[in-house]
Amino acid sequence: MNKTIFKITVLAILLSIVSCGKDKKEQVKSVPTKEETISISDVDLNITDSRSEVVFTDENIDKIYNQYLMIKRGLVNSDYQVVRQEAKKLDELITNPEETKQLKATAKLISLTKEVKKQRDFFVTLTAETEKLISSTDITSGEVYKQFCPMAFEGNGGYWLSDSKEVRNPYYGNKMLKCGSVNQTIK
Repeated sequence: MNKTIFKITVLAILLSIVSCGKDKKEQVKSVPTKEETISISDVDLNITDSRSEVVFTDENIDKIYNQYLMIKRGLVNSDYQVVRQEAKKLDELITNPEETKQLKATAKLISLTKEVKKQRDFFVTLTAETEKLISSTDITSGEVYKQFCPMAFEGNGGYWLSDSKEVRNPYYGNKMLKCGSVNQTIK
């Protein structure tokens, strides 16, 4: 009888060890260097249940806004390399630097920065400049959600623009992914 209980116990332990390995949904990509941020998973943390497909009357502003959203996505995922690539694309999209001098300069700074924390600092200005730009044209369909996190920047707060009412915080990524709220809806 003791042998039967022993066999069942050993079998239960083995099954639990094997099944625990199969339940891992997220896998670490690699050991980061000191300049990289730790990417915990291959999951895109920026995905939401719904998106507002925004269309502006100015096609170039449409492209700039969508590229801004790609930078936000990189920050939500704390991936400095993606942020750099997308910021470089934004810099290249800005064809009229006189009207958008600060936006272009900020995109350039972000594209050259290898630290997510500093990229997030610059993202505040990128957001303000992008908001100015999209306010200069009409939206033919969809909505832009201006969101706010009161805890960002040591309690001073920070804004960003989004294509979803659901909060995905670019200032904290997975640390406080849903911290924030919709402050304004731009139609």
